Amino acid sequence: MKKRLTIICLCLLAVRIFATGQSVRHVVLISIDGFRPDMYLDKSWPTPNLQLLMQQGTYAKHLKSVFPAYTYPAHAAMVTGALPARSGICYNQPKNSKGEWNWFMDSIKAPTIWQVLKKSGMTTASVEWPPSVGKDITWDIPEIWDSGPNGGSDRITEARKYATPGLIEEVEQNATGKLDSNSMNEEYLSLDEQAARAAGYIFRTHKPSFLAVHFACVDGMQHGYGRDHDSVKLAAACNDHAIGDMLEAIQRSGLKESTAVIIVGDHGFSTINQAFRPNLLIKDIDARFIAAGGSAFLYRSSISTVSNADLIKVVTEKLNTLPNEKRRLFRIIDRKELDEMGVDSAALIALSAEPGLVFSGSTKPAPVANHGPGTQIQQNELEGAFYTVSGGHHGYDPNNPQMYTGFIAVGAGIRKGGVIPDLCVTDIAPLIARLLEVPFTCPDGKLVKGIVSEN
Repeated sequence: MKKRLTIICLCLLAVRIFATGQSVRHVVLISIDGFRPDMYLDKSWPTPNLQLLMQQGTYAKHLKSVFPAYTYPAHAAMVTGALPARSGICYNQPKNSKGEWNWFMDSIKAPTIWQVLKKSGMTTASVEWPPSVGKDITWDIPEIWDSGPNGGSDRITEARKYATPGLIEEVEQNATGKLDSNSMNEEYLSLDEQAARAAGYIFRTHKPSFLAVHFACVDGMQHGYGRDHDSVKLAAACNDHAIGDMLEAIQRSGLKESTAVIIVGDHGFSTINQAFRPNLLIKDIDARFIAAGGSAFLYRSSISTVSNADLIKVVTEKLNTLPNEKRRLFRIIDRKELDEMGVDSAALIALSAEPGLVFSGSTKPAPVANHGPGTQIQQNELEGAFYTVSGGHHGYDPNNPQMYTGFIAVGAGIRKGGVIPDLCVTDIAPLIARLLEVPFTCPDGKLVKGIVSEN
């Protein structure tokens, strides 16, 4: 009974917060990693806040990711309005990574909304946003972890080295209590609750013009169990409750009438059953595939003297020697189509899998190595080019419906009762810029009609 009353109170709070539209002075961007449209469109999901907010504002039937549909390229697109070829963030990890991820903002090659707002004299804040290590954010608790073999889960120890000086200690004293490798751990749902408490405190106390917070646990549960496991619903319910915490922080800040809230995802998910190591087929060729879940991208070796056309030809011939039941599980994407999708210009071709199949970049059997969430599959001790796996993954073509992610906007400046068919993660930065009335030219994003109130 107590739990039911809590849910009702949180839903009523959402109604009170967003009952009237006013001029926008603050934007709160909440990213749910692995967020899917069915998590608010399907009423069987335990997400009362999301389902009510979509009625109070404007929602999309789906939000489209980038290619590959991966966390860091998608989040970079949100704050730049740029596809990977222009943002410079093409994968979660740099191509020559030894375990590190694209944590640092100086890896982004396109102007960011953080920079534009800073130049306009506005303050900003970030909690667990990927990537956010840098100097452009006023109050920052970045997402970063130890890149060693035992890293990936602890989201606070390494972050202390890069956070705004004194901010974590301030949050600990006033909002969360002591944060450590247990309370800020990607393996536990409390990570997102703590991130919400930290973000809510920063918003309530420092009142930034723009705040972005990233929730990671829905993604983690889907990697472990696939799309439809009860654990995924549990993680979604926890994120919904964390959003309630954020709504309460907005209410208590006294800024509800001038605040817009945007809730987004970065990619969808596919339940997986087998993996393919394409590099095993091209050991004698001066080229290698970089695997990204449901896609893989071919790069020439720096020592190769063969033309791109000849490399593509011989690699394609190798792939076409596969038995038909395996070859039909993926398609080859040529450079012309990759250009249209905004993919890294250095990639010669790409492989795009059917849902259920993922790629591995391994060239030989190796011990399992974990360099962060969702990367264990890249090194697997099982023999063979194809082998059985379980769980879930993403990185597929963003036009695949299983890769669709979610979008809800509500509050000041947002149309009430609106529904739009779709938009792209590159369209988030133009929306933020329009709401805060700052000029921002994006290479790929656009302001989608039907979201911003005309009043």
